[in-house]
Amino acid sequence: MTREPPSRRTWIMTIRRFAEVAWTRHGPTRYLSVAATPIVVALIVPGWWWLGCAVGAAIGVIIDLRTQRAFQRLAEHVEEVDDDDIHVAVTNYVWAIAATTTAYVLPYTLLAFSPQPGPVIGLLFCAGAALICSTLHVMTSTMVFYTIPTVFLGLVLNAADLTIGANKFVLAAMAALVGVNAIMAARAGARSFGDLIAARQRAEEAAEDLEARVKQRTAQLAIATQRAQAANRAKSMFLANMSHELRTPLNAVIGYSEIIEEDLASGETEQSAADLSRIRSSANHLLAMINEVLDLSRIEAGKLELRPADFDLTALLRASLDTVRPMASKNRSLCQLNVTASIGAVHLDETRVRQCVLNLLSNAAKFTQAGVIALDARPCRIGSVEGVAISVRDTGPGIREEQLARLFQPFVQADNSHTRVHDGAGLGLVITRRLARAMGGDVQATSKLGEGSTFTLYLPLRMTNAQAVAA
Repeated sequence: MTREPPSRRTWIMTIRRFAEVAWTRHGPTRYLSVAATPIVVALIVPGWWWLGCAVGAAIGVIIDLRTQRAFQRLAEHVEEVDDDDIHVAVTNYVWAIAATTTAYVLPYTLLAFSPQPGPVIGLLFCAGAALICSTLHVMTSTMVFYTIPTVFLGLVLNAADLTIGANKFVLAAMAALVGVNAIMAARAGARSFGDLIAARQRAEEAAEDLEARVKQRTAQLAIATQRAQAANRAKSMFLANMSHELRTPLNAVIGYSEIIEEDLASGETEQSAADLSRIRSSANHLLAMINEVLDLSRIEAGKLELRPADFDLTALLRASLDTVRPMASKNRSLCQLNVTASIGAVHLDETRVRQCVLNLLSNAAKFTQAGVIALDARPCRIGSVEGVAISVRDTGPGIREEQLARLFQPFVQADNSHTRVHDGAGLGLVITRRLARAMGGDVQATSKLGEGSTFTLYLPLRMTNAQAVAA
């Protein structure tokens, strides 16, 4: 959060605090006091002294109300006002507040020259004014020292008039002490007004920081809630798709088993071999999906076991491409293998590498119609470690950019309709990336809609035993 200069913050804090306290909390009491006291003076003090009190009250209330409206407008838009204008406005308002206090208090200062009990009323009124000044003008020493002189004068003159002789000076000194105590009270226990203002500024900054942190945490909680809801929806969709995908091969197994049973009962077994082949194919498909789910569960539970050993990577790639060649031929696609001659034996988990490569090749063969599937391998560096980059390129339909961004998220599939048409749990890419990262590598994907996709599996040449244990 960007902090404003302390001087500007001090003025803003002063304006807002004074606008809040001076009229909202003390305004009604102040107006009642200045309106009712002239009536008391008229009833118990001989002469026309009440008239001055009434005129002072009227002038003070008018200035007070006008200052209130202007000050509150400034408080509402203070963030939009530049520093120079703020200083000018506050200076004008301080003078207006000093004029208001003078209008209220001066007639009661003059009661020092009136018959008794006028000086007593003047002393009490000035003491109350000192209390109000110390309460309202606590935000800045300027306000206190501009408003307190008239109050001091009223306290001293009225106290001195209560007696004669040397006692005048004693009471005057005690009345002055009341004014000094009012100033001390305005400092609220601080060593100086500067310390008081700094403490209040720190408190306001702490409150603003706390509010900002609360807003930030609330926003983070909202994002986390949205992500949790999205993950929950994705899992629900995944389970719905999985129920369909698991039922399809299982229904085939049950259906062909019933056909074979009927054929055996009737003695017509010419098609039984083909039906058994279909049962085996469906069972293998069902087993592959169950294995994918179990693999992901093991990975997320931290139960993945890797067994690195030396093996010939080129031979593994050639065998993997031969495995998916029938599927590619069925879709009228050609398979190509390009391996750099310098790539030989690697020290990795052979089973997991084969699983990663087959996942990428199977996806390419599944979605590519009458195209080309190229399996390339070349040396690369993974950070400071020597590695190999295994790329699977196809000329299939490609993947949209927004789908590509969420392709490796668990339970999220690029296209549910394709999953339904081509079968599969949609976990192959997720598992491939998790396995690659467990072995110290990664998987990256690039695609252009209508031109094909490239999935690149990055693996280190040698996997350490420490990496295997960490995985």
